[in-house]
Amino acid sequence: MILKMLEVGPLMVNCYIVADEETKETVVFDPGGDVDQILKVLSNDELKVKYIINTHTHWDHAGGNNQLHEATGAPIMTHRDEAPGLQSVGDRAALYGSTSAKSEATHFIEAGDTIEVGSIRFEIIDLRGHSPAGLGFVFDGEVELNGAKQIKRIVICGDALFAGSIGRTDLPGGNMELLLRNIREKIFTLPEDTLVLSGHGPVTTVGQEKQHNPFFRD
Repeated sequence: MILKMLEVGPLMVNCYIVADEETKETVVFDPGGDVDQILKVLSNDELKVKYIINTHTHWDHAGGNNQLHEATGAPIMTHRDEAPGLQSVGDRAALYGSTSAKSEATHFIEAGDTIEVGSIRFEIIDLRGHSPAGLGFVFDGEVELNGAKQIKRIVICGDALFAGSIGRTDLPGGNMELLLRNIREKIFTLPEDTLVLSGHGPVTTVGQEKQHNPFFRD
């Protein structure tokens, strides 16, 4: 498995590139900007984009959709209830003194679906609460830790859960109670050593967040 994280766009969104090492089939999660940088990484490893996926459609996560779609021909996928947000990214970005290009979803996905990219199988989970219909993606892959390759369970969770924090819930579609419940039921039920790949900030683990995240202290 090939797994790369790039910080893109003005709000430093974590864009994840996940590819099957043999087939080179690839999914790009949350191309929020700096698409030339994303395309360079794809080209260097001769990767073929099969899907462009938005965990949710806030402007900082979706601003590079169109450019990447035009360059690769890959479909843009998100939850049906997130799709309207793709049309308003320009207005939202302007509130932050930035710009973002609107796009349209070409395929819809939802919790309970699975997506396959080469030999990699992504299970889609419900992570609503930060946005109307945010999604998470759970998969197994070989990663290098402390100089050794290990098979780990991994979850790409958008802005639901961060290292030491959670996503804000004061934006349209936000719901604190729902977000906390989804994190507890959908992420914290994964193995303790599951790698949590958030929409911003460093990689963490399920065990680390269960023990130390202040939003989940009894």
